[in-house]
Amino acid sequence: HLGLLHPPRQDQSSARGADFYLQTNSFCRMKAKLGIKGTQLWIHSMFVGILSWIVVGDIRGWWLSLLLVLSHFFIDWLKPKAEHRLLKWQKDCSWVGLTIFLVDQFLHVLCILFLADLWFNANSNWTQWGWVLELISDHPLRVKTFLVFLLVVKPANILILLILKACNLNIEVNEKEKKNNFHAGRLIGLLERCLIVLFVVLSQYEAIGFLIAAKSILRFSEATSGSVKSEYVLTGTLLSLTIALCLGLVAVKWNI
Repeated sequence: HLGLLHPPRQDQSSARGADFYLQTNSFCRMKAKLGIKGTQLWIHSMFVGILSWIVVGDIRGWWLSLLLVLSHFFIDWLKPKAEHRLLKWQKDCSWVGLTIFLVDQFLHVLCILFLADLWFNANSNWTQWGWVLELISDHPLRVKTFLVFLLVVKPANILILLILKACNLNIEVNEKEKKNNFHAGRLIGLLERCLIVLFVVLSQYEAIGFLIAAKSILRFSEATSGSVKSEYVLTGTLLSLTIALCLGLVAVKWNI
């Protein structure tokens, strides 16, 4: 249902970094495994800095990009080390991946907000991206919906997997099941969350009930089997529904 019927590797799930859509899983694993000894961490940090400099659109923003590179590098370097320490100290390690993931994202966002505040205080007349402010002012709901869509795809999928792992709701599947269900399950979860967000934005809450009912009928045999897999699917569905509903309401209610 969620794209992975087997638990994610510990280093994979917690080494996604701040850029969910700009890194491959293998790249993240090698970055977490090798740290400063490998090229992945250096390449990723430099890429973040260059991209941020392009987004700023001002040559004077070199110091902002440099600070972002340093903060990003330090957080991504420290993350697998902290995870390794926690795994050594704690017998029950199921919650470690979720904790590291949430702390990592919080630190990245906090650094970005802090540096953005520094930049705007130092450059109060900065207008290179004024059209973005105009777009937000003219079409606030569309902008918020787009941002929410970005959150409900890959970030939400990772978060759900980590929550299930923290609750010890992991199941083992054979290679045949993995091959048959991986892409279909991931696509189902993605479409489900996107449709729920769209229905919330359009105030079509009845359609959400119809969507869940239709899926329940299709999943009836699994939901009534009484197996661990049925609990996994049910819990994953409710988590997916909750996250999509909350983010959809944020898009509708949040004033920017």
